[in-house]
Order: sequence, then structure tokens, then C-alpha cells
Amino acid sequence: MIPIYEQIVNQVKQNIVDGKLKEGDALPSVRGLSKDLKISALTVKKAYDILEADGLCRTVQGKGSFVLGVNPGLVHEQRVVEIQKDLEKVLDKAKSYDLSKEEINALVKATKELEEYQEEESAPEDLAKIPVLRREDISPEIAPVYNTEMEIDSVKTIYHNVETNGIGYVTLMFDLSAVKEEDLPYVGILQSVLGIIDTENYEYGELFNEINIHTGGIGTSLELYADAQKVKEKEFKATFEMKGKSLYPKMDVLFSMMWEILTCSKLDDEKRLKEILAMLKSRLSMSFLSSGHTTAALRALSYTSPLAKFKDDTDGIGFYEVVKEIEENFDDHKEELICRLKAISKQIFCADNMMVSYTSAKEGLAYMENAFAAVSKQLNDADAVQTEAKENRCIIHCKKRNEGFKTSSKVQYVARVGNFIDGGEEYTGALQILKVILSYDYLWQNVRVKGGAYGCMSNFNRIGEGYLISYRDPNLEKTMEIYEGVVDYLENFNVDDRDMNKFIIGTISNIDRPMNPAAKGSRSMNLYMSNVTEEMICREREQILSADQKDIRALAKILKAVLDADQICVIGSEEKIEEQKEMFMEIRTLS
Repeated sequence: MIPIYEQIVNQVKQNIVDGKLKEGDALPSVRGLSKDLKISALTVKKAYDILEADGLCRTVQGKGSFVLGVNPGLVHEQRVVEIQKDLEKVLDKAKSYDLSKEEINALVKATKELEEYQEEESAPEDLAKIPVLRREDISPEIAPVYNTEMEIDSVKTIYHNVETNGIGYVTLMFDLSAVKEEDLPYVGILQSVLGIIDTENYEYGELFNEINIHTGGIGTSLELYADAQKVKEKEFKATFEMKGKSLYPKMDVLFSMMWEILTCSKLDDEKRLKEILAMLKSRLSMSFLSSGHTTAALRALSYTSPLAKFKDDTDGIGFYEVVKEIEENFDDHKEELICRLKAISKQIFCADNMMVSYTSAKEGLAYMENAFAAVSKQLNDADAVQTEAKENRCIIHCKKRNEGFKTSSKVQYVARVGNFIDGGEEYTGALQILKVILSYDYLWQNVRVKGGAYGCMSNFNRIGEGYLISYRDPNLEKTMEIYEGVVDYLENFNVDDRDMNKFIIGTISNIDRPMNPAAKGSRSMNLYMSNVTEEMICREREQILSADQKDIRALAKILKAVLDADQICVIGSEEKIEEQKEMFMEIRTLS
């Protein structure tokens, strides 16, 4: 029998070879894995020590164990072992079928010939014979939008009439426009706390069980909606949202639990607050290693975008820095923390600061109306101070920083961003095709295939924000040079009609994804909150379906505007960032 520590070592090695574990990924904690496997922590520690001795992982005191780069020798060794095992199985099976040596050799030869045929490039004339979907086959019609404005118990409600098989989907939306800029990180903390802290009537474990017994779950989030009709003014709406779902007859329980969390949470529970802050700090820290590309893009956008700055202050690097300071010096900050959480809760959770989004079939509306009316009066009306605060909208201050953040990772997340509308250009649906083209051609070939990064992405939206980002990238300067070359690539863009159709069909497939009832309601509400009309969606779709190479080449000036903004953020290794320190205005350590 193989010792347990060897089984752990072998499993981790196999996951590395299979690509399930990548460089920088965290291994389970010694305590956590020993608890899950019901074994001694010393056994897990022994396994991790062996992995570290083999150069497969590194243990950082106080943070955990992290996967190092893949060892080519290990990969080769594991593959040889796998092939040997597979060959032994095949030979044993052949012998059991009484196949002769000549028959076995014939099978091996036929398999080799098949592999050679599969690897052989197909002639263009043969590829042209394969039937493909044409853009003319794609409907110009957009997905329906389900929005009906109404009032329920004097609260503005947007109802989405969709067949949901007896389930009602509720979102309570609280306006955050009056929250002061310096309080935004505390809004992020409040969002993280609610639902996992004791209330006046339940311990948080009991609350969790009660919710899951009677409903489909309750969760909170902070959402941002850019106003598509006030792009140049950079207008947006920020909301604190509580989402829940239940069967129609359980709507009363759902609303009761929501109100319990909103109005009865014990925000002065110091012990639990400290635990949550520790978990939050750990989650954010690990996200910089696992999804640093989105963090870097958000941070770079925040240099000029109030919306992105709001997001960064409540869920990005700006947020992390506040959480880290409070968690590490909790006794110094706990009184202020509790005071701010209570003040923000009182300020935003008011009846006249709320809007409701509800998705159900027609017969589910009455259940929601009755359940909502039974609890809605429990929210306080705004007092004079809150009314004055609501009239003074939050002003977000942005500053260009072009930062390099040093981490323990050996790979980079390289973001280059900019607002092309600020640069005098306009949004067009052809930009959605460009995302597909860059992902499958220019960025893929140069950043991923030639550059060795694990991934590369781009995005361009209605409010003018554009970005180019790399994921788990061994390069920095080289990747920036590739970004600079995208304008020349577009100016000389040339593909045949078949490939152009592929890019357009790929774009539409991203847009026309199947939606469940909840997604239909959510999409409709997003469009409502963002002031996106059906006419705007139809125009975008028409621009996509009618696009040609000339339209793609015309996007070069939009990409030039993005690059001319010269906004960058890199999260990566100390060595690479120090090598290119002249690239940055600020260099900091992210730990």
C-alpha cells in the first residue's frame, strides 16, 4: 500500500503535469488538507517538504505553499510513465484477444498512419467544401427586454415577466450615490459582512441554515451601471444589492430573512468582524495571484474613470490596502470601523433609497407584493441628515499613477488601457468583433503562442473603456511592444470572406448565449439601469452583422486612442518590474 504522503505528492505532481495546478497557485493549507483527509498535519507537512525539495513548490511563512514553474524533467518523466502503463494495458488486452504479433504490428502501423493523416494540413479547396453558417443565416432580431415599471408599497419596482417554473427572483437595490468617497472601502466591508455575522435573532450559522432550508439562497453585491446616454459626463449609478430567490409560497420567508440581515445584523461583534477581515484580506491577496489581469485592468482604468475608481475602492487594490491596514491593526481601528459600518447601514438602508427588481411569471407577482408589504415598513425613513447627504452626490477623484506592483509571483499581469471616447472616437458594434479577432489571432499568436503567456484578453465597451491584458505572462516589455503593434496590425488587416464570417459568427455566439429566467431578468435590469435602449442594441447588432474588413481596419484609430492614453498597470515579479522601472510612475509592493 502506498503511504498517504506519497499519494499526496503523486497527486500534486499529476495536477501540475495536467495543468490543473499552475505556477503561483496556492496549495491547500496543511491544516485544511489534514482536516479534509482526516490525517495528521505532519503527514501533509512531509508531503509538502518532498514537493519543495523536488523544486515543485515553495512555502512562504504565514502565507502558505505555492506551485513553482513546471519542471520539464518531471513532465517528461510522468508522460513516459503514463505511456508505459498505457502500452502495458494495450498489450495485455491484445494478448487476451489472442491477437498475433503481426496483427498487433498492423494495428500500430494503422494508428500511426491515422495520426499522420490527422496532422496533415487540409487543402484550401477541401476546406471550402465544408458547409458553414453564413451571416445571412443569423437573425437580426435582438433578445426581448422584459421591463415593466410599477410601484409596490410606494417603492419603485421593475418587474420582469418571465416564465420561471414557480421561482421568484428578487433584487433589493440601494442607491450609493450619497456615500462619501472616503467611506467607499467601508461599503465594501459592509457588503462582505452582511449575511455571515450574527443577527439579533440568529447566530450566523443558524441564519445560513434557515435561509437554505426555505429559499434558494441570499447574497449581496455592489453593482455599477454606466449611463450609456451620458458617456462624456462619465455618469454612473452605484448600488448595494441583495439578491434572493425562492418558490412563490416562500416569498414571505425570503423577505423576512432579507430584512433580518439588513436591519438586525450585529455590526458591533468585534470578534466576528476580525475573523471576516482576515478572510477578506486572504481572499483579496490570493486573487492578485490567480486573477491579477482583471485587477490590473481595473486599477489602470481607475486613473481616469470614476466608475473604475469606485470599483477599485470597494473590491480592488485600493480596497485591499484599507482592509489590510484595519486587519493588521484591528484594535486601533475597531471603534471607527464599527461606527462607520453602522452609519453607512443607516444611511443607505432606507425605504426611500430603495428600488426593487423582480423576475417571475405573472402569477408570482401577487406573492411578492404581499410578502414585500409585510416587511417594507421595517426600514427606517431617511432623517434630515440622510436627506442632506443624498442631495450631495459622491465625487470621485482620479489620478494617473501608472503603477507596477511587485509580488512573490514569477509571472506578470500586464494591462494597457485607455478611453477612446475621451480621445475623440465613438463606440461601434465592430469593436465586439475586434475582441474575437484579437483573442484568436493577433494577441493569441504573439502574447500566448510566441510569448508564452497563459492567456490574453481585450475589451471595448459603450462608455469608451478599452484594454489589452495578459494573463500569467513571463514577459513585460515584450508584451507592451506587442500592444503597440496592434494599430499597425489593424491598418493592414486582411482576411478572406470565410474567416471574416467566422469572426462575426463567433461574436454573435458570445452575444446570443442561452439565458435561464434569472439571466433574462438580470439582463433586462442591467439595460434599464444603464439607459441602454432597444434601438441602441439593434444598431450594435446591425453593425456587427454588416461589418467587413474595411470596418475592422477603421478601428485602428480607436486602438490608437486607447494606446495614446498611456495608462498602464502591471502586477508581477520584483525582478521584471525593477528591470523596467522607467516604465512606471510608481512602484509598490503588493503583499
